Parts: sequence; C-alpha cells; structure tokens
Amino acid sequence: MRLLLLATAATLAAQTPAWEVASIKPSRDTAAESNLDSAPGGRLTATNITVRELMRLAYNVKDYQIVQAPAWLGSERFDIAARGTARKSSTLDEERSHVRELLEDRFGLKTRRETKQLPVYLLVVAKGGAKLRANTAPSGSGTRKSCGHLAGTLITADVLATVLSRHFERDVLNRTGLQGKYDFQLDWTPDSGPCPTADGAAPVRPSIFTAIQEQLGLKLEASKGPVETLVVDRVERPSAN
Repeated sequence: MRLLLLATAATLAAQTPAWEVASIKPSRDTAAESNLDSAPGGRLTATNITVRELMRLAYNVKDYQIVQAPAWLGSERFDIAARGTARKSSTLDEERSHVRELLEDRFGLKTRRETKQLPVYLLVVAKGGAKLRANTAPSGSGTRKSCGHLAGTLITADVLATVLSRHFERDVLNRTGLQGKYDFQLDWTPDSGPCPTADGAAPVRPSIFTAIQEQLGLKLEASKGPVETLVVDRVERPSAN
C-alpha cells in the first residue's frame, strides 16, 4: 500500500503544472536591462527578457547552439510574472524544468537536440610551449572577466576552453593535452576598440588571438567539429493575457 501511495503521489506531482498563473506581456521599456528573478514561494519575475535568453537558461545551451529560430526570439522582449504551484524550485535543474514548461505552454515551443558539424576552434599548445602557471592549491578556483581582461585561478584547460567559447560564440575544443590546474591572465583589445580607463589612456594591447598565443602560449585553430544544437521546430508569440 505504501509503495502504491508513493507511486500515485509521484504521478500527481509529475502531472501538476509548474505555474498556476503566468502573465506574459510585451515589455514597455525595451531600453532597460533584462532581468530574471525567482523568489521563495515559487514566484518568477522577468523583465525586458527575450525568448532566447529564457531558452539559454531552460535548456542549458549557449546562444549559438539555438538554430532554426525566428528572428523575433532574440529581438522582441517580454515582462513575465508567474506564480508557481505548491512545489517549489529548490535546485537549478528544477528551475530549468519549470522555465521549459512555461516556454512550452505559453509560447508553444517545441525543440529537439541535434548534433551538427559547425565551425569550432581547437585550443592547442603554440610553438614554444604553454605559459600557464601550474597551481596545486586545494581550493579557490574561479575566473574573472572584464573589458579586454580575463584571469583564472586553479583552472583546467577544459574550463579555459569553455570560457573562451562564451567569448567567441563558438565551441572551443581543448586539444592541448595539458593536465592539472593553472593560473593565467589574458589582456587584449576588444574588436569594439580599446577599453576605457580612469585616466582616459588607451593601453596598446594585441587582438585576443595574438594575446592567447603571446601570453598563454596557446593557439586557436579554426576547424569544424560536432556541436550539439537545439533546433526550434515550432514557436509562437504568446496570446494576450
């Protein structure tokens, strides 16, 4: 009997929608920054947010992995106020699941995963060897990023490749063969121009490609490789509340 009750409770929980009420309206201030907050009690509030931003959270993908998507997913912005049911998101995976349910219910979103051969960068060791500083400390890993600056502490080559992929909007595959954890600092001039400084001076720095080679002893090689994508098969604007 106990097993039957547990199975019934699990079935009912799976059938219970994540959101009791979800108000979705076009954003009134499209110049404002986008914001997404989840509050205790199962509430979710999003302002000036695009569907692509919600998809990145819900499906744990980068922007360039979303393919066959209409342009309005990245240009039209919405304000969302949703109130959850009794069950509450306590983990990131549960929050992702609830946002997926919102997208599927209110935007009619239907997607599928598909691996495609797309442009990638291979991260390899440059001639002369890597210049990363080995670090064997037991804890304290992390990265720090600002305009034209990236620094890491206790970072593996795999993590460095992942961080670089976010910058380039393209998968960066670690092919360095490097083991262990490292510290590094990378400074470059962004494509948009020199970074502003307090005294107005613009330091002369190389492009990020040159900086990676000169400062880290690594190199990015253009190639093609398998990239997992999220294919948009169907999506529609939400109906008026």
